Amino acid sequence: MASAINTTNIYNLWSTSGSEFVTAVVLLGAVALTGLCGNGIVVFIIASSRRRGQRSPVQLFLLHLAISDLLVCLLNIPLTIWVNFYYPEEDMAGASAVCKITRFVQFLAPSSSMCLLTVISVDRYFSLVRPFQAMKTWLRPRFLISFAWIYGIAIFLPAFYFADTVKVSSGDKTFWYCRTIPNNTAIGSAYLIFLSLFTFGIQLVIIIVLYSRVGKAVWSRERKISRHGTVSRTNAEALDKTRRRVTGMLLTVIICFLLCWAPFVIYTGFIEKYVAPFPNPGDPVRVISYGFGIFNSTCNPFIYFFNSPNFRRDSLRKICLEAVATPNQQNGIQRQKSEMNTNTSMLSRTNTTNNIGLQNRLAASRVNESAGFENGAFDTRL
Repeated sequence: MASAINTTNIYNLWSTSGSEFVTAVVLLGAVALTGLCGNGIVVFIIASSRRRGQRSPVQLFLLHLAISDLLVCLLNIPLTIWVNFYYPEEDMAGASAVCKITRFVQFLAPSSSMCLLTVISVDRYFSLVRPFQAMKTWLRPRFLISFAWIYGIAIFLPAFYFADTVKVSSGDKTFWYCRTIPNNTAIGSAYLIFLSLFTFGIQLVIIIVLYSRVGKAVWSRERKISRHGTVSRTNAEALDKTRRRVTGMLLTVIICFLLCWAPFVIYTGFIEKYVAPFPNPGDPVRVISYGFGIFNSTCNPFIYFFNSPNFRRDSLRKICLEAVATPNQQNGIQRQKSEMNTNTSMLSRTNTTNNIGLQNRLAASRVNESAGFENGAFDTRL
């Protein structure tokens, strides 16, 4: 049930006729358009590749990550503008239910991206570091993806309890506002801290730890191969290039997510209740920090895909419906396929001497499944 009118705090509410509205529409609209284009291309290429039978576990992970980012662009951005600039003077029928759904979607879509990034790090760790265990049922991509979505939904179910419409005062008028999780109650504050830890802090630690182990494994195997002289100079240079690309991508993913979402998590979880009264509509700090977090959904396509010149070329060829590559492109694809097969064989080596042959086959099989769309031209290992 909606709360009584707030007679203590007078709020300076935003309106659709102010400069704040124009600024929000322009900036968030640009983010939404960029995210729709980038993630739309990702979905198109993955879907077309899978229809042709070119399937891999990493494709499935990135497809769901792109879908999650599309939800942010299609739903979260319009809902953010609506909830911060539209304040009806009367409580309409069903407004409370719409408010609860709105707040739940605002929480779910971004957090699902974090959950998917976490399960991707789990898959990469077991595929490249512990290939024996990677064959277990609970480590299969579809299981991990299902767990990520279920976890994201379950952890935000209490938002249906906390979110509701409340009356707020502005001048001599009263309006109805869709409040978020209350930070002025013990249970609300505890839930905000819980969300900060289990949707951001702990998952970020898991990603950092697992990717650090992956990076360490890649470096140690390359040093062992170089020390034993089992590969040529060309292959060693190719492996070193792959190592730098993989390590750079992992650092980019971690740093990008941290920079985008840390301000919002820190402000809403630990700072807002000390600097602003609840329910605090029209808070520029919260809206700006949330918008900056949403910007992460436009970064993911560039991080996972468009850092590869080969994929840019292949994506343009697919979009333009060019069926045949030039002879030079075909030769380049074949060379890269040969180099990739060599690199994945090197990366799949383990420290167990007695089982090295079987482990190599398992790891190479998992990595080759993750090795891109068109003739192995794009390396999707994270």
